[in-house]
Amino acid sequence: MQTAQDLDLEQTRAYVKSVAMKYVRNEQDADDVAQDAMLLAHRYRDSFRGESRFSTWLYRVTATAALMFLRRQRRLSREVSASTATDEDGTPWLERQPAATDTRAEVMARSELDDVRQAVAELGAKYPAVFWKRYGEGRTETEIARELGISVAAVKTRAFRGRQAALRAVAR
Repeated sequence: MQTAQDLDLEQTRAYVKSVAMKYVRNEQDADDVAQDAMLLAHRYRDSFRGESRFSTWLYRVTATAALMFLRRQRRLSREVSASTATDEDGTPWLERQPAATDTRAEVMARSELDDVRQAVAELGAKYPAVFWKRYGEGRTETEIARELGISVAAVKTRAFRGRQAALRAVAR
């Protein structure tokens, strides 16, 4: 026999999942987001001040959980190092030469990547390592600073200058 509290919890779960579906549009991901949102709502239930309806507060908690999930997914997909990505034949894609069957867009993308490499290298020897670790591998500033033995501020500066050079190279 279900209690009123069980019914409320089921309705709340259904509501949270429907909100999550608006953001992730995938049933399994929505389940993950809904679970995270329910945990967050439970953890921060004392922060609900009653100035708005509970459903409004829960919507914001769920939306925040969904956005954090999407951000995490984006970061995970970028963590594949550009230097280790390979084609079907095992050739690193950064070293691959354009084939006759390559589309114009693929050739242009590789050309832009070469321009970025050159622009970052022209900044000086200390910039490329930071730039590629930060933007190519998706590493954090703290990880890079620790690995290279420099300050986090230096990493931020070098990454920023490398990024600016890359943007200028692509804009040309």
